[in-house]
Amino acid sequence: MKDEKIIHLIGHIIYITLYISLVTSSIIFYNSANLATLLYAGWVIFACGLAILIISSQTRRRAHQVKEALIQSGIYAYVRHPEFLAHMLIITSLTLMAQHPISAAIGLVLLLLLCIEIVEEDKRNIEKFGDAYRDYMRKVPRINLLAGIIKSARERKSR
Repeated sequence: MKDEKIIHLIGHIIYITLYISLVTSSIIFYNSANLATLLYAGWVIFACGLAILIISSQTRRRAHQVKEALIQSGIYAYVRHPEFLAHMLIITSLTLMAQHPISAAIGLVLLLLLCIEIVEEDKRNIEKFGDAYRDYMRKVPRINLLAGIIKSARERKSR
């Protein structure tokens, strides 16, 4: 258990270091290929990621106030890991805004680390919440917000 915590801490340190490196490289190499379409797409994706991050934080805060242990309301009704999704969007946006191979490489490593952490988070939640989380996993997609919205709309329609 202690070894797992140390590995988890090291992973967080690496992740934060890479995230700072991506932000820095995105500033240094901003629009380096001078591709306006990628730049604008990057800003739109950044805004979406930031909005999802804010919405998920507000949902989590409200759920904790009412002592909801397994959050399944708000944006969590559509996607199991909205904060991971938000960070993935932000990382993608920074890569698009920089338009540089260094930023792309850092971004890919960060996305890979997030994918690994999402799987680990699901495992921890299964241990913590058991069958309730397994049911939640069947109902709500991991990070595909669009699929979650469509699935939710179909379920409401069929009632």
